[in-house]
Amino acid sequence: MINEITKAQLLALQVGRLKDAGKVQQQHISMAKRNNVWMALECARMARDVLGANGIVDDYPVMRHMMNLESVKTYEGTHDIHTLIIGSNITGVDAY
Repeated sequence: MINEITKAQLLALQVGRLKDAGKVQQQHISMAKRNNVWMALECARMARDVLGANGIVDDYPVMRHMMNLESVKTYEGTHDIHTLIIGSNITGVDAY
């Protein structure tokens, strides 16, 4: 999990630097959102698995975090929409 979290932080840092330099583009934002929301959900799922049956009870906050992340996945734009934005930039063909 720490490897994935560190990579996500570095991606966010790079996008922030591009924004500060006035060079950030739509696909950069989509890559960061798509990757980091996915990564956070995967880490929460791994944490739930590590806890076994305790991962779904109120004694640990893992399940609450997972539910919060599912809503983030929805309101930040779906994984598929960000994929279309990135694909459009790569190919030059809009699929939406």
